[in-house]
Amino acid sequence: MTTVTLSDKQDLHKQFGEDQAIGGNHYRAYVGPPNYYDLIGVTQFNLLTLFGMRETSTLLDVGCGSLRGGRFAIMYLRPGKYYGLDPEPWAWEEGLQAHFGKELASRKEPTFIQDSDYTFTKFGRKFDFMMAHSIFTHAPEKQIRQCMVEAAKVMVPETVFLATFFESLDGADYTGSEWAYPEIVRYRKSTISKFVEESGLECQHFDWPHPFNQKWIAVSLKGNRPDVQRALSGHIYSYEATLQRRATGTTWPTSHTDQVVTPENSEVKQ
Repeated sequence: MTTVTLSDKQDLHKQFGEDQAIGGNHYRAYVGPPNYYDLIGVTQFNLLTLFGMRETSTLLDVGCGSLRGGRFAIMYLRPGKYYGLDPEPWAWEEGLQAHFGKELASRKEPTFIQDSDYTFTKFGRKFDFMMAHSIFTHAPEKQIRQCMVEAAKVMVPETVFLATFFESLDGADYTGSEWAYPEIVRYRKSTISKFVEESGLECQHFDWPHPFNQKWIAVSLKGNRPDVQRALSGHIYSYEATLQRRATGTTWPTSHTDQVVTPENSEVKQ
């Protein structure tokens, strides 16, 4: 008996880019392996909520692409709380159409900016959370340093910036000067830490499952390190956390950044 998968039966493999190579001209394949689009996206979202992202939080999705992870955040966050930055507008436009359609996308009010220089100040605000998934896995040293310098400008003491990279296998760092895609680049943990810390930020490496063994870091302003192990334990979901919120009168979720806006720097484009 021949087993026919649902996607083959309904010819959905073309709709979902399953016949495309990584980096192909399809909104799912363009950002990575199309057959892992779902797992990689939900991995990002799960981690953000473990670190405390609530529906009232603000999120900056660095290199948002076709909203592989952004689609979960957009649905979860309240309208106007999601911000995406990417050099390719067609990717997020096709992602919006595929995942939401015009009406729902309009109701969720996501904000996007086309930019390849990590100019986060163009949004004219600061953020509770930032995510750069599989960006440093292709970026040269100059870009990673620039990203960290720009990130510091839009962070508050409570901000958590989560990012991934590929760890070096031979003790050497990528020394090229160009963005490498769909190829990957690797760095030592100590090198990534140096890039972060020289930008006036703090870096914590931690283990979290990833389909392709990318490594995770949590970046914060100096002196404001999040308790990574507590976050990964699922504390935010626990009864103890609920009791703590009740005791401190913080049962209603709020954002630390809604009142920290710099409209004079804003160049927001919808």
